[in-house]
Amino acid sequence: MVEMDERETVLGSLKGYLAELLESGVDELPFGQPVAGEREKRAAVQAPTAPAGGVPQAPAPPAAPEPAAPVHAEASSRPAAPEDSLRLDGDPRARLLFVMHGSGFAGEAGELLEKIVIAMGFGKEQVSLLSFASGEASRAAVAGRIAALAPEVVVSMGEEAAALLFQSEAPLQRLRGRFHDLSGIALMPTHHPEAMLENQGLKRDAWNDMQQVMGRLGKGR
Repeated sequence: MVEMDERETVLGSLKGYLAELLESGVDELPFGQPVAGEREKRAAVQAPTAPAGGVPQAPAPPAAPEPAAPVHAEASSRPAAPEDSLRLDGDPRARLLFVMHGSGFAGEAGELLEKIVIAMGFGKEQVSLLSFASGEASRAAVAGRIAALAPEVVVSMGEEAAALLFQSEAPLQRLRGRFHDLSGIALMPTHHPEAMLENQGLKRDAWNDMQQVMGRLGKGR
């Protein structure tokens, strides 16, 4: 009797539980593990959609930003043009232009040239001096600069400047002492200040040449 009473009590409780489920809208309860078809349906719902004819793939990671191109200081590999080796000092509009190799009015040679210019009645800012590094200038570059400056008189100083302008290996001693024509510009070759420093006797020849230049420019002798 006791077992029958317990069974009826359990059945009554179960009926009451099922009634509550029906009232809440549940009309069936799962029993045991889902069958194979049911597992496949659930997996299909949860799995990511695969492209047609392919397999599901994980989302691609975001593309890494491309590294910025390295910034390099721009270095010129262009070889120096002949014009780059020329240096101009003084007044580019001056009537008198000196041409020689060297470093302008710098050094002992430049100081001697300045003394010659002053003795001629000019200041170094009243003449122009076109200088170039030995062996680095071309005749075309020098002649082109002279044509652009268009002075009345050009004084070439030294063997190298004379060889550039005359395109000749004639010795300077044979060229100096008189004017030559340089595309319509009067050209007077004379000694380089360095040569005059080494040989003081050349100063007299150079001064004679400068006196002719002074006369050409209307300066008193």
